[in-house]
Amino acid sequence: MKKRSWLFIPVILLAALVISCDKKKDDDDNTVEKFSTLSVEANKATVEDAGIELVGKMSSMENIETVGVVVNLGEILSTTSPKKSFIAKESKVISTLETFASVAKGEKKVNDLYREMISSDELSEDPESIQEVWEENVGTYTWNPSFEDWDIVYGGNKILVLFPSSESSVTNDASLTISNYAGIIISNPIEDDYTGDLPVSLNAELKSGTKSLVTMVFSASYNEEGIPKAIASDLTIEAYKFEVDISNTSALASVNYKFTENGNVIMEMGASGEGLFTQDNIDDNTITTTYTETRGYYDYVYNESTGYYDEFWVEYIYEWDETEVEVEEILNSANAHFQLFDIAIKGEINVKGMMDQIRLIDKDLEDELISEDDANSRGIAAINEYVNLRLVNVKTNEIMAKAEAYVVNDLEYDDSYIDFRLTFGDGSYVDMETYLEEGFEDFIDEINALLGDINSDYDLDLDPVEYK
Repeated sequence: MKKRSWLFIPVILLAALVISCDKKKDDDDNTVEKFSTLSVEANKATVEDAGIELVGKMSSMENIETVGVVVNLGEILSTTSPKKSFIAKESKVISTLETFASVAKGEKKVNDLYREMISSDELSEDPESIQEVWEENVGTYTWNPSFEDWDIVYGGNKILVLFPSSESSVTNDASLTISNYAGIIISNPIEDDYTGDLPVSLNAELKSGTKSLVTMVFSASYNEEGIPKAIASDLTIEAYKFEVDISNTSALASVNYKFTENGNVIMEMGASGEGLFTQDNIDDNTITTTYTETRGYYDYVYNESTGYYDEFWVEYIYEWDETEVEVEEILNSANAHFQLFDIAIKGEINVKGMMDQIRLIDKDLEDELISEDDANSRGIAAINEYVNLRLVNVKTNEIMAKAEAYVVNDLEYDDSYIDFRLTFGDGSYVDMETYLEEGFEDFIDEINALLGDINSDYDLDLDPVEYK
């Protein structure tokens, strides 16, 4: 019996994570995507330009006023910082601001900032109630350069930090206000030793004089196990805005990251899945099969009569378990999006529809009812029926290229496999590797950096895009 390993499935699941699904929006806007009339080379240049623009945009952030103010605050806190305080360097607000400064200076990636905006790492540093720390530390903190320490007046309902905006400033002309903290006592899956509250809301604002440089808004809700049902974190820094929105229910799981300048999208990506994510459903669709196999080895016993060792064969039964999760019964459909300026990769994937077909093909191949070629032909038909991917210029709403599955016949190795190629408006097509081979260095470097971040965030092992 022959059973095929469907190597293209990870590619489809990657598409569900990195590729956008926004068909409903197109229908609602009464817009119909049409193929671009530009040449392949012109479309390729448009994509690369977006990648280069991202590099330039990240570089320009280093020069904004906020970076200098945050760096100076960090230097002051590094010499003296109230312990167990919301203005300590390890606190969420300060850590988020310093992470942004590092991103602007090119020392960290944008995804490090997103992670900091929603993290609860500070809970593991001190197993006590955040609410108690808040109540003990509300008040006004004024930097005293003569003593190089803080003058603190406790009281009120917020934390106000007054400090110099730069090393050369002779007055406390900058302020950081932290307010609206609220928490909830609930089961906590994050840190075993922590028995206090989990954060529900927090606001912060950084000013230089009367000019607002930064506003931060954090809110969260939890289920009875203490797992976040929803997290929303917005960080506005002068003209830039970073947004993270997460939803997690038994029927829908989604995450969205957005980075804009004056309301214009610089980068946006996210993923969502619909299905039934209860533990009972996961258990019901997790199949463990026990296999046995007769194995053996040669052993040797000393023969006193001959003075030699006699060889004999020893057999034993080897047993092992293999566990398979029928993902399509848990995750029925997956949507995601990736946009860089005006370039977006869009698509739809019906996970259950596709996987149901794949399992039928796999069964027929295992039972030797079809050949390898037949399996490939039915496989690409299933992919192209349930997966729709295309590269779109969102400004013109034109399709620059569509991706389709096809069978590659490798004559050198007498093998065949399923891969993707891009088709264009004139009906011509080119395989992914050829299309990405030249002129995409800067753009692909950025994509690979994002894939690395996704691997880190979701504990995946997605391969980088190859272009050389």
